[in-house]
This record gives sequence, structure tokens and C-alpha cells, in this order.
Amino acid sequence: MQHFESQSGQFTRVAAPLGAVLFLGWLAGCSSSPIPATQAAAPPPGVQTYFAPFVDGLNLAPSTLTYTLYDDPVKGTFSQATYQSVTEPGPQVLSAGNLTIGQRGLRSLDITINSGTPLPPGSPEPGSFAVELAGQAGGLVQMVGQPVQPLVAATQCPSSSTQTYQFLTIPTQAWNSTTDTAYGSVEISSSGSDVTFKNISQYILPPAGKTGAPPQPPAQSSNSLVTGASCGPTFFGNITNVPGTLVVTDPGQNGTVLPAQAQIGIGPSGLLVENNGFGATMTGSLPPLDYENVLGAGTGAVGLPKPSSALDTSTVVGKQYLGFIYSLGASSPAVPRSSNLASFGFPSAPTVSTGCPSVDADASSSILIYGGDFPVNPKTGLPDPGPDNSSNPNYPYGNNDFVIDLGPQDTSNNGLYRQAKVCVGKLYPGNSTGAAYPFQAVAIAGQLGSQYAIFLIGQDPTSTQPWAIYLLSSN
Repeated sequence: MQHFESQSGQFTRVAAPLGAVLFLGWLAGCSSSPIPATQAAAPPPGVQTYFAPFVDGLNLAPSTLTYTLYDDPVKGTFSQATYQSVTEPGPQVLSAGNLTIGQRGLRSLDITINSGTPLPPGSPEPGSFAVELAGQAGGLVQMVGQPVQPLVAATQCPSSSTQTYQFLTIPTQAWNSTTDTAYGSVEISSSGSDVTFKNISQYILPPAGKTGAPPQPPAQSSNSLVTGASCGPTFFGNITNVPGTLVVTDPGQNGTVLPAQAQIGIGPSGLLVENNGFGATMTGSLPPLDYENVLGAGTGAVGLPKPSSALDTSTVVGKQYLGFIYSLGASSPAVPRSSNLASFGFPSAPTVSTGCPSVDADASSSILIYGGDFPVNPKTGLPDPGPDNSSNPNYPYGNNDFVIDLGPQDTSNNGLYRQAKVCVGKLYPGNSTGAAYPFQAVAIAGQLGSQYAIFLIGQDPTSTQPWAIYLLSSN
């Protein structure tokens, strides 16, 4: 039986039920009263607020989250906030603190305020990280003790010209690879504020040993055509809400909440993120309406623009990536969740054996990329990529205890890898078996502006726990 433990422990850091967007003015000590988005002043250079979906394992009530990152080269700041209910008096803070930009563009986040309460002076809580796209168009974030979340700068609504996206489910612990959507594609276009989702195709993870079989649809999926969606400015950015009218135009007791089953943000470089609230109901709707997925299953979806031509896979795996490995755990056998900062494609990777004979024998292949988690700092007990961590001889990158085998690119879907495989190395700290083992996966790859991205979903064959890996090429 595999036993996986987060390097920072299981997700036991509990946040009180909180609510909405935290603005940079709060960080500067300004009034914490909610400011309608239509009245907010233009943010100073280097400030970006991101829309993020709820992800299983957050240990707080289902909600939409936002992150504000101020990438000042001298002293940056960040905030994490959430919105849950119109009964709350405006923005509610989860965490806030200092941001520093290190090697390869990795953002280290030190928490100085937790659940709205300042920590003692001089004792920030380390262990939180973010990876951003160029121009702050989106990225990935993991707060200490929480799972990774994709971030999107929803600065604009979908284009009037049709764009095809490929997406992966952001899974829950209950996600079933044999019945639930793992991956798919959609065409999105707009006319004014009206947004249309058409040719929605959804498929399950290919069965083990049948990776070359035709794609199979899930037991339940949304319609192939979804109309009635609309996009416009909200506290979360220019979000597309399905169906119809916008959600949460002004959080607070006098706010407006209208029915919606999904919230979708698309960044200027093309990153797509869907939030479905993970079982939440829309407060103020009678009878209460549930959030539901339009794309994917689980808590939502993350997607990339479909490349216009076939990718050169050797170029994709030849890049150097920062990102996160997320295993959701399982109830039987008992396997805890874990979410870890990771690097892939760095220099020493091909020289280190993972103990995976099925891939190590072909280590020169143009479809393999090696990487893994970062060593734990013995002083803090937390993952630490920094030069002061004596346990990290590979600084500024991490261990090489994973390998991703993308396999062949789908012949009819550029950037889709239906026959991907991931091998959990025998040296991976969370692997208690003492032996390496593989699991089957589906991956999508492409470019977000100047950066390459690889997103992957799979399921452990022994414990049935879902896995997700999100990687962005490092600066």
C-alpha cells in the first residue's frame, strides 16, 4: 500500500468561514470597506488580482477565492481572500503577507496575517509559493497546508472569434476515473456580453492497458452546446457565468447574487479556469441552486488554448518547469492528501534513476521529463527551495524522483497526450513502498504567451487516489 504524506503535513490548517476579494489598499492599511469593482481605481504597476477556483482539500466552506500579488522587486506583498455569502460584510481575509521573487521567478510567500489576525512581529509563516506567467497573466499558488490552485487574471471577456480550448478536470477525492470526466475540449466565442460554449466534448481517463482505445464519454456530462452565459466585470474580474446573469456584483449584505452554475475566467495569455463551487448553493436563490460544472467534473476545470499545429514534444519536455504535484488521497486504503512544490526538466534529472524500469531504459527519449518535489528544510520542516537549505544540494531546483512519459501526441488533437504515464520514484518521500510504480494519465500541453505549460491528471491504480500535476516553464 502506498502512503503519501505532504512535506508540510496533511491539510490540517483550518481557516474560519470567510468571504471576498481583498484589495491592496487593505494591505497598505487603508479602509477595509468593500469597494464596488466599477469604482475601484486602476491598480499600481506590479499589482494583479487573480480569480481562483475552490479546490478539494482547502478545509474551508466552498467558495471562490482571489489572490492579490504585488510583485515589487524590493518588498512585495500578497493577499488571499474569499467570498461565500451575501450575509458577510464585504471582503474577508484568509492570509496576507510578504512576497519575494527568487531563482527562476519562484514567488515565496511569507504569511504575516492569518485569518485576519496579525502574527507576532518577526515571525512570518513560511512554506507558501506561487508561480506566475509573464505579465502576471495567471499562474499557480499553494498556501502552506493547502492544495495548489490555478490562478487567472480575468482582465477580459472571451473574444468574438471562436477559440478552442482543451481542459482537464480539477478532481475531488471522490472523482472516479471510470465514470467522471477527465479531459475534453470546447469552442468559446462571444457576442457583446453573451458567451457561447459549443462542441463541448468530454471523456474519461483511458482504461488501464487500453490507452490506444477510442475516447469514451463520462456517465454524465453537460450539453454539447451551452448558451445563455454572460461575461462582465465582477469583484473577481471579467468572469463568464453560466447560465445568464452575473454573480456577486457587490459582495456584502446589500449585494446582488443571481443564479449561476459555473464561473469561468480566461486570462490574456489564454489560461482557462472554471469554478463550480464544489457543492455550494447560491445564497438568495429560491429554491437554492447548486453550482454545476460546464467543463470537466470535480471542483471545476483548468485549460489551455488548443495549439494551431502539432507540438514538437521534444521542445515541450526540453523546457525547465516549476509547478506543483497534487495527490488527493483516498479513504480506503487510507492515503492522506499532499500538495508539493515541484520542478521538472532541470540539468541533473536525466542522470538520476527513479527506479522506473519501464522508462529509465529509454531515458534519452524525447517524450520524458524528470523532476519532483523540493527537499524539506530541517529547521522549518517545510519545503524550501532556498540556498540556506542544506538538504537541497540541487538549488535552485528540487529532487528528481518523478518522471512523466507524455507518450504520443493525439493525431487529431494538437497538444493532447492521451497515453501519458507518470512514475512515482522509489526515492519520493511520500512513497512508503520502497519501490517505484507508475500510474496512467492524460496530459495537455501548449503555450501561454511566452511560456509552455503541461497539465496532467491521473489515478493511482492501487489506492485509486487522483493525481494532478501543473507545470509552467520557469523564467
